[in-house]
Amino acid sequence: MPRKILDIALIEENKSDLTFFNIAEEETNETLKALKQSYVTNNYKEETILNLQTALNNSSDDTSKELKIESYNRYNNALELAEKNYITSACETIEKALEINPKDVDILNLKGLLTLLKCDFSKAFESFYTAMCYSNDALSREYVDRLSSDEFNVFLGRYNHSIRFINEELNHESIHILDNMIQEDPELIEPYVILSLLYDKLGNSKKSKMYLDRLREIDKDNSLFESKEKSELEKEENTTIKTKQNKNNIIPYILMGCLVLAAGAYFVYNKNKIEDLSSQLVKKDQKLDEAGNKLTEKEEKLTEKEEKLEAKKEELDKAKKEEIIVSDEITLYNKGLELKKEKDYKGAIESFKYAISTGKSKQYISESIYEVALANEKLGNKDEAIKYYKKYINTYTSKDTYYDDAFYQLGMLYYNNGQLENAQNTFYGLRSEVPNSMYNNSKVNEILKEK
Repeated sequence: MPRKILDIALIEENKSDLTFFNIAEEETNETLKALKQSYVTNNYKEETILNLQTALNNSSDDTSKELKIESYNRYNNALELAEKNYITSACETIEKALEINPKDVDILNLKGLLTLLKCDFSKAFESFYTAMCYSNDALSREYVDRLSSDEFNVFLGRYNHSIRFINEELNHESIHILDNMIQEDPELIEPYVILSLLYDKLGNSKKSKMYLDRLREIDKDNSLFESKEKSELEKEENTTIKTKQNKNNIIPYILMGCLVLAAGAYFVYNKNKIEDLSSQLVKKDQKLDEAGNKLTEKEEKLTEKEEKLEAKKEELDKAKKEEIIVSDEITLYNKGLELKKEKDYKGAIESFKYAISTGKSKQYISESIYEVALANEKLGNKDEAIKYYKKYINTYTSKDTYYDDAFYQLGMLYYNNGQLENAQNTFYGLRSEVPNSMYNNSKVNEILKEK
């Protein structure tokens, strides 16, 4: 992108900006005005924008020359930071420039490019679209078209699938998608962040460091580095504290040693008092035995109380089950998701099955069927998982949310279980039913070629 010229004489005194549509005067933010009105129509083709611009109201530019100069300085600083791969700092700097000069198209476009690299797609679209509303320049129009295209919708679907897989603890599936994305577009920042954190979670420090190093090449001041350094510093501090504690712990042992020596000397010096001490010890032992008997009685009472509490707990569990039975399908479905998050897969299956048997809406019944299959797979109930994946595939169509997911999960379940023929038949079905699915990837192609 071009740098801003900082010659104050070149700034037009009475330059007007264009805003979209006539709207309510109570909205003070001009950008929000433009966005709100532009979303009224689904059609933002070139002829529509050009026709509308002739009917727009002119609003005077209330940004002073001094503030414009300051915004241009920040814009140029953001450009320099981006060129040196300090994308995070560049984002912060361009935000400050935009606060000063919110109608400048170049600043809006640079913010769009930076947030796109950070995979903040909604902010990127908003920036480019706002810039297009103000000037209809070529760069903003190009990126609005890109972010509105079918190709980008497919890309966004894959990206969202990778995040959803992480939430469902399907980490390797998420890694596979993100790896492919990096190969297609190595400048996107967020996939490196997610992959580094995923491998760190899986205990593969070598892979985690590899993606961290690659992240450093494209975004040198990413916030992930700061959190990593903070974590390492805390570890070092904890180690130092433990070392000090160990040193301090030596002192009581030294004192104890001194006391033992003193006691020994005292014992030798007062040898004739040994019998008195022995008799006292016998009495203390008797008292300890009595105290022990009392403790045994208390323990027996505690055991009785614990048994009563356990019985009450069973009654509560029974009441909860009865409550589940009479709950509506939305409550049952959300309860299942909550139990799944807590890794109580048996409880989740029970809740989802009630949603299936008592539900009335297609959305919650279909998604509950898919969730029952996933939860059974987590528990190692392969036959049950296969049964519910098949039930989903045979009941619904490619227009439903988890249709290609169910195909893929079923195929991989067969494959990991050594049932190659069933896996291949499933993946052929996936290719036939949903030819544009993101699951028709290199892994599936490799399985289809196996003999």
